[in-house]
Amino acid sequence: MKPKLRYIDVIALDGGFLIRDPLGISENLLVSKEALLIMSLMDGSRDVLDIKADYFRLTGQIISDEDLMDFLKRLDDALFLENERYADALQCKRREMFTKGIRDMSHVGEVYPADAQACERFLKGPEIQERLSPLGIMVPHMDIRIAKSTYWEAYGRIKGDKALVVILGVSHYWHEMPFSALPLDMKTPFGILKTNRALIEKLQSFYNFDITHDILSYRYEHSIEFASVYAKMIFPEAKALALIVSYGDEKFLKTLGENLLRVVEPFIHKTLFISSVDMSHVGKKFGDSLCYDPSFKDREYLRYLEDLEYEQAFELLEKDKNRTRIDGQYTNFVFAHILKKCGLTKGRILDYKVYYERLTDSKVSYASMVF
Repeated sequence: MKPKLRYIDVIALDGGFLIRDPLGISENLLVSKEALLIMSLMDGSRDVLDIKADYFRLTGQIISDEDLMDFLKRLDDALFLENERYADALQCKRREMFTKGIRDMSHVGEVYPADAQACERFLKGPEIQERLSPLGIMVPHMDIRIAKSTYWEAYGRIKGDKALVVILGVSHYWHEMPFSALPLDMKTPFGILKTNRALIEKLQSFYNFDITHDILSYRYEHSIEFASVYAKMIFPEAKALALIVSYGDEKFLKTLGENLLRVVEPFIHKTLFISSVDMSHVGKKFGDSLCYDPSFKDREYLRYLEDLEYEQAFELLEKDKNRTRIDGQYTNFVFAHILKKCGLTKGRILDYKVYYERLTDSKVSYASMVF
């Protein structure tokens, strides 16, 4: 047996580490630093004897067969190991979501109110005189309680005249395919935002992999959820097409944008593309030794986007391997390519802010734009 740990999130706590399942299948697990080291050795290349030997080599401590097998059973029971039990549970969760047909709200009551009137009062800011019918907007997916004014700089200008909203998000959870589409309707405080499933079927025809394979990545994905709430409030009769863009080279991303454009072409004059992204993530929370101001990189990136020079924006991030962790790198490439193919040449930056989290000595920046 060569145990292999599946993809997990690890959160450092006082006195230990919290093991969290990004797909929401397993319950959280609290482990010691010694247990976390053992887990790091479970990469599928070592059997039990190899794990014991490497643990001894690294720590000088001997772990007994009984203790190691008990720990493996604990991980297996919790479905943290890649094996048949986990694969069966994964398929079961996928079937449950498909059968239900609706994506539930996962941040309601914490980030925004469940009541429609209360939610509308919470989301809306001061009235903005300018009224636009843009083809695209870039908005944050930062906690709405923090970034509400930046959201409203974009959403507050939009006329309610769209019949289709295409939400392009990013994945904060395990996502296997380069992109995916959500085949479910989306629950919001304002009612159900219906998904245009026919468009998903058309988009699927361009690809030889299942574009709904990563459906579980949408369970808690706030880059999709927050945009869906605003979309249903502003366009109560519109339908939606929600996608996560996870990775890809420039050729793949251009092709994705062009395929999306083919799919929505009959509705293009009544379509709004939303790029739901944040900007930089820097500081100790994200693995940096110290926190610093990311605005120099953000503003250069935003200037490229404003001129729809998305290839230059992409290259800017590629040059230093996206050092400040701008999470819209792939999503914005697809978004901007679509806009440029539609004949647009210029956007406008509406707002830009940097949020400092003192507790973790970290910063997250975010912006809103209109095209």
